Amino acid sequence: MAPQYTDNLFYNSQYRYQNDIGMENMGMESMGMNTNNTMPNNTKGPIIRTADIKDKVYLGLNIFCILYFFIPLIWICFYKNWYIIKQRNFALTMVGGIGAFLSAFSNLIAQNMDVSCAFSYYSSTIFSFISQICFVSRAFRLILLYKVNVYKVTELNQEKFIQKSKDGAVMEPNIYYKSIYKAVNKRVVYFLIPFLIMLNVALTIYLHRTIDRDNKCTWSSAVNIYEKIVSHSVGNNDENNLLTKGKSNIMELFKVPRYNAFLFIILDFIIVFIFLFSEIRDDQRFGIKFDCFSNAVLSLITHIIRMLLNYEGIKNKFINDPSNIMYKFNDYTKNGVLLFVFTELYIQLTSVIIPLIKCINAKKMDKKYANEPTNSMQYFYKILNSPTLVEELKNIAIQEFVVENVLFWENYCTLHKLVARAKRKHENNRGYEGSSNVSGGDRYRYGYGYMHEYGNHSSSSPDDESYDPNFPLIPQLVPYFNSFYHTFIDINGPAAVNITGDCIRRIYHDFYTYPTVGIFDEAKDEVVESMYFSIFPCLLQQNRRQLGNILH
Repeated sequence: MAPQYTDNLFYNSQYRYQNDIGMENMGMESMGMNTNNTMPNNTKGPIIRTADIKDKVYLGLNIFCILYFFIPLIWICFYKNWYIIKQRNFALTMVGGIGAFLSAFSNLIAQNMDVSCAFSYYSSTIFSFISQICFVSRAFRLILLYKVNVYKVTELNQEKFIQKSKDGAVMEPNIYYKSIYKAVNKRVVYFLIPFLIMLNVALTIYLHRTIDRDNKCTWSSAVNIYEKIVSHSVGNNDENNLLTKGKSNIMELFKVPRYNAFLFIILDFIIVFIFLFSEIRDDQRFGIKFDCFSNAVLSLITHIIRMLLNYEGIKNKFINDPSNIMYKFNDYTKNGVLLFVFTELYIQLTSVIIPLIKCINAKKMDKKYANEPTNSMQYFYKILNSPTLVEELKNIAIQEFVVENVLFWENYCTLHKLVARAKRKHENNRGYEGSSNVSGGDRYRYGYGYMHEYGNHSSSSPDDESYDPNFPLIPQLVPYFNSFYHTFIDINGPAAVNITGDCIRRIYHDFYTYPTVGIFDEAKDEVVESMYFSIFPCLLQQNRRQLGNILH
């Protein structure tokens, strides 16, 4: 997760800045204090510093930062509909990437040019919050959607589907889990995240206007802020205490980023804990679990280092000693600020660049094997007719958050088998029902007895023997088709698949006019096509050689 530039990161420098612009009024010179390092440079010169080698290095880093962030962010827009990107949520990835860029760039550019107090305040409060809230949300989205898909596999397997349908009970959606998918994919992305960002911006502006009534922290009178940060971190505490006796307590301005930091530290710790002690799987190398988990770990480490650098006991014992390695570390990292820049760069790598590379490689593989039999739809149907490989597809689908498609296929195959057996029973039952010596209970057992026969022969392939899609839906099959509809077709169902609205309307219309056993065939074609373009490529990438044997 993206770290927050908090604690007293800019607080100490602001007091130096405050005294730069009002030194005479405060009478600091009369105290005999050295103000050479705190007075702003009023001499006209280049806006961007390039005098020494260090300035040139930072200038190169700023140019690299712009290219490093913007080229992948623009490039990834061409793959926004690919499941590799959808798995991470394109909107959260894009907004978080822009926030990470603004956060990193605002800290790097301050190494090459003087920046104002207000710029430091708003960049530390707003930009990093945008980056942080987006990537924290992506992590919790992964955790919740994984649990939702595991729930679907547990509650909507073939045995429970058959039992509930046979008992005449339509599959009732679990309200809690059903609401999670809509919450994390829609409400959080399109409502909660924008609301939190606007709230953060409004609170930041409000505190600036309310606390800084003396107008000390302005957009003008820029200073070399990071020189002051490092200067304060190794400076004289008595002098710093005198400097904090100004008219405006600017430290109050940085309560928002400080509170944000504590909040996100707690959230990062929760994320790390869940990933360590839960069964969330990610079979892909550098997949989304690696992305979220490693970002949270790096964020926590960076925050700990930052807190240690500002802990008074460590400062007095190590950082104030020029001969100590901690003194050099504090100077090179600008009191830990550049560690946060590194973390933002790492987030861009795992969240944008690596998924982009995966999309590009997948596209190359598709072109390379475009004419191979393994890339055909007919081959995919062979995969779907293998129970073992369907289980592998199901494991992939859980990680891709589309397990309802595999469950749809399994239960669609169940319906096919029920149709074949019911058709035979129905034909025999015509003569059986004509007997006046048959009781209602015997007729029930005979009419529905094929269910016990089916239970011992379940598989992941449809029974196409004498299948006629135009065969009328007989009463014995209605409970199963009704349960299937409310589970997978109804948009409010517990495992609704992503099919077109026209397809849903046609199914609904046919159900109440002239239902046939082929009523779900069009939906099946759309679901199979969706799996073919989403989870099947993942299966091919992992087992292309082994899967080639299926053709023989």
